[in-house]
Amino acid sequence: MIEVTKLDMAVEQLEDSLKAYFSGRFFSAIVLAGAAETLFAGYVLKQKMEPAWSQSRRTIKKIANGLHYRQTGEPGKATEKDIGDLLNYAYNNSKHAGVKDHAVRMIPKFEARELLERVISNYDLLLDCGAYDLPDMPLFHAFLQEPINEIRLEVDATEILTQVSPNAEA
Repeated sequence: MIEVTKLDMAVEQLEDSLKAYFSGRFFSAIVLAGAAETLFAGYVLKQKMEPAWSQSRRTIKKIANGLHYRQTGEPGKATEKDIGDLLNYAYNNSKHAGVKDHAVRMIPKFEARELLERVISNYDLLLDCGAYDLPDMPLFHAFLQEPINEIRLEVDATEILTQVSPNAEA
């Protein structure tokens, strides 16, 4: 039996999720990136910093509630839990199967990319704090250099939100 740090596990999961992403295996990339994100977040919190997941939920909640207020004049009711459930819908539904839920509606590359961006953000925080000896990852750099025309953020995000809310503008 050996003892392995969760940081080493997270590094391996990130490397494997990037390999899966570039191989077009987006479902595997989603699950591996989600696992890595959770582990890296623990180390980010240990350094008294805020993980990307928390930052994203808080920011999106403010935007959603602000837009709702602008449109209706009434305070928005979105919570960080609501936003978190939306952000992690693909990941959470890719790792469990119940009696009835045997399909997941998602745009796999978009979901994998969004999740990997949060993982990489946490990895960057840990690199910058200097508390850990983290390896250089060539695929990490390739991911960040992916041509912008490969990324359809607005189109993909609109399609995802349309599935969540039938009143969302296309």
